[in-house]
Amino acid sequence: MKELFSVKIENIHNNLMECYRDSSNYSSTITGQERENFQKNLLTEILPSNYRIGSGTITDVNGKETGQIDTIIELPFSISFPISTGITRLYLADTVGATFEIKSNLYQKWDEAINKIKEIKKINRYDTKNKKYNLLDDLKIPSFIIAYKGHKSIETLYKKLDSIEKRYWPNGIYIIESGIFLGLYGGDGVLECTGKKESTLGFISYLYQVLQRYAQKEIDLYPYSKLLK
Repeated sequence: MKELFSVKIENIHNNLMECYRDSSNYSSTITGQERENFQKNLLTEILPSNYRIGSGTITDVNGKETGQIDTIIELPFSISFPISTGITRLYLADTVGATFEIKSNLYQKWDEAINKIKEIKKINRYDTKNKKYNLLDDLKIPSFIIAYKGHKSIETLYKKLDSIEKRYWPNGIYIIESGIFLGLYGGDGVLECTGKKESTLGFISYLYQVLQRYAQKEIDLYPYSKLLK
């Protein structure tokens, strides 16, 4: 049984990289499939069906909005609203479990990825005026950076993060080819994983923690009615 689990985690990692390599040498009209690859070969493989996965824009109860987000996991039994064809959706912040900014190469797209995380971290899951205490892990939507290629060590990631305010740090960074995962918020705190299998399992474990944390909360969506006025 130990061998079966190890092989399964290794196969997940190999499938992610194999699909990436298969499309990386084609034209720009065919490439850019990182999001679909990540969703199909990892998220839909491991998450139960009551977690809906998509992409789109998030609005919070005060009307703040994000731009387009690569991948979004909704909390179980949540609602979201289709935009046009339904390929992208409008999400309410309270119902979002996690978001993902997905890059082919984080060396080249670091600033772009961090700017998207900042955008997400500026919105709140609920109206802070109605609560005496606001736990950051509950208030802010967990946001991850996923990259197929990128920095080779966790130490380098820390150096890159040094120039960014901590409130805008992603919850986790997973660089698939390098085999590193750095989890920064949620659960028991920092998680550092190196190795292809170890980093894949580390990411899965950390994601499960952050999803479980907020999935147990009771959510009232009626306060969004103030956006209708």
